[in-house]
Amino acid sequence: MKYWYQKPNQLLSEYIRTVLIIEAFAQPGCDQLPILTNGVSTLFCRTEKDETGNGQMQLTLFGKSIPQECMEVKKDTTIILCFFKPFAMAAMFGLPATTLMEKPVELSNWNAHKTNALRTQLFYATSTEQKIEVLDNLLIHLLQQNKKECEIIKYATDEIMCNPSTEILTTIQTELDLNERTFQRIFKKYVGITPNQYRRICQFQVSFTQLRAKEFNKLTDVAYENGFADQSHFIRSFKEFTQTTPNDYLRSGLKGKNE
Repeated sequence: MKYWYQKPNQLLSEYIRTVLIIEAFAQPGCDQLPILTNGVSTLFCRTEKDETGNGQMQLTLFGKSIPQECMEVKKDTTIILCFFKPFAMAAMFGLPATTLMEKPVELSNWNAHKTNALRTQLFYATSTEQKIEVLDNLLIHLLQQNKKECEIIKYATDEIMCNPSTEILTTIQTELDLNERTFQRIFKKYVGITPNQYRRICQFQVSFTQLRAKEFNKLTDVAYENGFADQSHFIRSFKEFTQTTPNDYLRSGLKGKNE
């Protein structure tokens, strides 16, 4: 058995992190499977032959973690995993984020016609490289088909992460030429929460990182530098996400530079 990671197709590089390939039949190789990161959206493709020589195939979208039993390999197993960047898979496949988070989605339940065509192409692919090309063609087609939604989600989530101020949502709507209702609907469908909820999470994460790194003199500096209305607002937000106050967190071991 051997495995390796490779860069995604250039046309998909803004939406897919990396591609992992596992060939159980390859020699020489290794005895252990790679460690997978939990919580990464993944397109899982497994092909193998049973004892009678008939082909078996699994095509599944995982919004969370991949069960260990899916990674068990046999003599003729090939596994291809496409690891998506955050929020990209839902928009590309046109599925609500909540659906992907609830349970795995079999491609046959997503679109039976496209899945049957995909299975046929994978069945006649004679090499792992050809199988990867088949999957790439599907994903490129979906990206072209759902390009508008994919670009909206990518742009919005990136912008909010870099600048989680209260004004950023209005700026994004203007840049995307979307009214508030449409923007809210698309964002919540493919991210799973409202734009403002996502903004508040990003805002807290940036402030929490600053606090942990001790890059502050006073708590009011952390509050104002991260767009909170005042220190009280920052404390309420901090407690909402951590169940403790910034001061209590600092007393657990961290101190400001001048304290």
